[in-house]
Amino acid sequence: MRLEGKRALIAGLVAGALAALAMPPLNWLPFAVVGIVVFVWLWDGAATTRTALWRGWAWGLGHFAAGCYWVVEPFFVPPADFAALGPPAVLGLAVVLGFFPASAMAAAKWVALRWPYLGGRYRRLLLLAIAWTIAEWLRGHLFTGDPWNPLGHVWTLATPLLQGAALFGVYGLGTLTFLILAAPAAGWRASIAALVVIGGAFAAGLSIMAPVDSVPAAAAARPIVRIVQPNIAQSEKWQADSRQKHLRRLIDLSRRPGFEHLAAVIWPETAVPFAVQPGSPVLPILATAVPAGGYLLAGAERVAERPEEDGPWNSLLVVDDRGDVRAHYDKVHLVPFGEYIPFHKELGSISTFVGRGSFDMGDGHVTLALPGLPAFAPVICYEAIFPGEIVGPQTRPSWIVNITNDGWFGVSSGPYQHLASARLRTIEEGLPMLRAANTGVSAVIDAYGRVLQSLDLEREGIIDHELPPARPPTLYSRWHDWTLLILLVAIGLLAAVRTRTLITRESFCAGWTAQG
Repeated sequence: MRLEGKRALIAGLVAGALAALAMPPLNWLPFAVVGIVVFVWLWDGAATTRTALWRGWAWGLGHFAAGCYWVVEPFFVPPADFAALGPPAVLGLAVVLGFFPASAMAAAKWVALRWPYLGGRYRRLLLLAIAWTIAEWLRGHLFTGDPWNPLGHVWTLATPLLQGAALFGVYGLGTLTFLILAAPAAGWRASIAALVVIGGAFAAGLSIMAPVDSVPAAAAARPIVRIVQPNIAQSEKWQADSRQKHLRRLIDLSRRPGFEHLAAVIWPETAVPFAVQPGSPVLPILATAVPAGGYLLAGAERVAERPEEDGPWNSLLVVDDRGDVRAHYDKVHLVPFGEYIPFHKELGSISTFVGRGSFDMGDGHVTLALPGLPAFAPVICYEAIFPGEIVGPQTRPSWIVNITNDGWFGVSSGPYQHLASARLRTIEEGLPMLRAANTGVSAVIDAYGRVLQSLDLEREGIIDHELPPARPPTLYSRWHDWTLLILLVAIGLLAAVRTRTLITRESFCAGWTAQG
């Protein structure tokens, strides 16, 4: 039965929402199959580009409203002055993001209407996969980008199936994922082929993943790093009368048994409850959380020494055991309207809903190298969701430090989806990551995206772990989205090339009869 009008829009809305249930933490993969197959069916039934556009938008509206519902959480953090804006904000975000799958469906329909053979049984899946990927890539780049929950994340339930991201990144993984999930729309033969591909990809991924306990002999004595998760509720984090108590909690956790064997201690994003500048009185206090000869990697609001300079910045500070700031990194990719107001300097003193004004943007991604500690790439919170944008152009680091504060999002899907993005970055870059989150999920992630150890939401504690080894540079870490372009061109050629049967049984028999 072909759906038309409002029924088709409702079907798209429901199918998009079902597809969101395949994202972390639920990972209900069959719902992704249903969602993508319905996406294809709605495209099949659209007679015009305009019809395809609105059907794709309905699908996207359901998908992003269900997948990003947790965006409402920050609005209800006490004092919750803007709580009434929460639901409209989620709906507004879904309305805007819905136009990306809409553009994919409409563009593919436009092409198929002009070259009808591309709308054939199998070619249409290739065409839609290309359009889907381009739209997903644009979503991750336009207007500062929002690459949240790309389709490739449905495989986080089975780490071997994520390994394709080392070749093509998460967007390329999404291309292949679309083809696999959409296969039932092309019939049972395509479905069986998709299952075979999944099995083969799982075996291939498993074969390249080194055993968890295998460490090269040359790296037998790897530095031990402590991750601190203080579990300070966001509603309490910046209370003036609690700051000393919060700082003491961080220091006490840092100095738990085993402290003397550590090379570094990592605190979450903005863990230091005071603004820090050169000579700040808090620095000698931070030094008490630094192991002898080691470092404290702490999230803090960094301010300039002179008022006429820029700032403040959302930063990671590297503090030594004398209380000196040996290095710092200022966050580059800020959250629009959450960490900065566009044109805030021109508009004057305008506060975000955080109530603390706008941060300034850092100069760029860096690799920090310090004596006694392997070089690392610092990544702050939201930056971890951007493929190919977390490692600077300097010497390749040995690991990634990700500090974040997901306390804004409570016990929701948001922190788990954020963790999934972090896992994909380790696979793409071939680098392990140590992740410190205020309320969770803190984790040690190896270079294959495996979570070796973690602290779940709303738990206070520490993780002590040897620094996992890095892999050789991956294809994606070298070429970034050029590998995606190569993949899309290959699929495009496969879809566009007209094949012709040179000889069939009927033509052979007809020719033989004529000659006889």
